[in-house]
Amino acid sequence: MEKIDYPLRKFEVNYDASAINDRFKKLYTGLVYDAMESMGLKGRAMNSGVYPLVHTMKVAGHAFTMHGKATPNRDAYTHNIRLGLMKSMTDGCVQIRDTQGDVTCGQFGEISATAAAAAGCVGAVIDGSTRDSNILIDMDFPTFCRFRNPVEAYGRFMIVDYQIPIFVKGIDGTIVVNPGDYVFGDNDGVVIVPYEKTIEVLQLAEEWCASEARSRQAMADGRDPFDVYEEYGRF
Repeated sequence: MEKIDYPLRKFEVNYDASAINDRFKKLYTGLVYDAMESMGLKGRAMNSGVYPLVHTMKVAGHAFTMHGKATPNRDAYTHNIRLGLMKSMTDGCVQIRDTQGDVTCGQFGEISATAAAAAGCVGAVIDGSTRDSNILIDMDFPTFCRFRNPVEAYGRFMIVDYQIPIFVKGIDGTIVVNPGDYVFGDNDGVVIVPYEKTIEVLQLAEEWCASEARSRQAMADGRDPFDVYEEYGRF
C-alpha cells in the first residue's frame, strides 16, 4: 500500500482543560444528562453496556475521536495512522473509539493506554472491547468499554482515521461524536456534551449539584420532601 503521511489534527479547546475536567469529575452522569435534556439536548448518552473497568473510575475530557474497522490488514498503513494520531492528541483529551460492532478482539489495551497517557490523554471510551484489563486497572487509566476480550487486534481490527466525526451507539439511536465534544463517564455510563455547550452544561449541572446537596441535608434533617422540592427544585 502506498505510504500516506497523516497531518496533525489537533483540536485546541478554548478553556483550561485540566480545570474543567476536575470540575466535571465532581459531578455524576445523571446530573449532566439532566442538564443537557433541560436545554433541549436529548438522548446524549451512550446506550447501556459501556461501563468502567472499575466502578470508581470516572472519565472526563474533550473527545479525541478514532474510527476503526475489522480488517486483516497488517501493512505499514497502521503505523502511519498511529504516528499522525499520537502527535495530534492534546492534554486532557479522552480517546473515544467506534468499532463498527466488531466483536473479534480487544480493540484497546495496555500499550494503547501507555502511549495515550504519554501524549496527554486522560482516559478512553471504547464502543467495543478492551484487553489487558487488569493492567489497565493497575495503571489507574480510566477505561470504559462494552466487553473484554483477550484476542490481539493486529490482523483483525485497526484504526483507519482519527479526529473526524464518528458514530457510537446511543440510547435513542446513533450519536455523532465530533472532535472536541465533551466525554464524561462514571459507573452509570457515558454522556456526550456538544463542544459549544460544554461550559454552559457544566455550570448548570454545578448549580443543580449545589441545590441537591441542600435538599439532601434538609431531608436528612426531617423536612417534608415536597417542601424541600418546592424550595430547592431538586431531589
